[in-house]
Amino acid sequence: LVRDCLTELSIPAAAPLLRFCATVDGVPLLDLAAAYVRTFDRSRRRALHLTYYTDGDTRRRGSTLAALKARYRAHGWAPPEDELPDHLPLMLEFAARCPDPGTRLLRDHRAALELLRMSLTDHGSPYADVLRAVCDTLPGPSPADRAAALALARGGPPTET
Repeated sequence: LVRDCLTELSIPAAAPLLRFCATVDGVPLLDLAAAYVRTFDRSRRRALHLTYYTDGDTRRRGSTLAALKARYRAHGWAPPEDELPDHLPLMLEFAARCPDPGTRLLRDHRAALELLRMSLTDHGSPYADVLRAVCDTLPGPSPADRAAALALARGGPPTET
């Protein structure tokens, strides 16, 4: 279904998503699940919770997460309670439901998205194509976005002092 929909679209972001679909086509579901866990759940460099890159596991992250929830509510959307509001799939769903504020939200986290994309590319993960598609739909990237991503990579997530 995803491949069929993407084929009908004539947008540049469709190409990396079609590559991802081709890569995972025919891979058994349990193997895909295991690869997902290895990719995202066992590495801090490939976290899907975007505020982890900017706030780490600090108290400041709690206020950032609360602000994200408030932002969602201000636009009439209540994400599921069983996931943190900075989880990339939730942020993407918000952007799909509320394009203007959702794009601004993703743009606000552009450095983390770029860092995640670079980490997935270095890891040789097919998910790098999915992040490439996300990044390709956002305004930019500017050299400042890449510089911010590299600064996040060098410094790592903040820690409590």
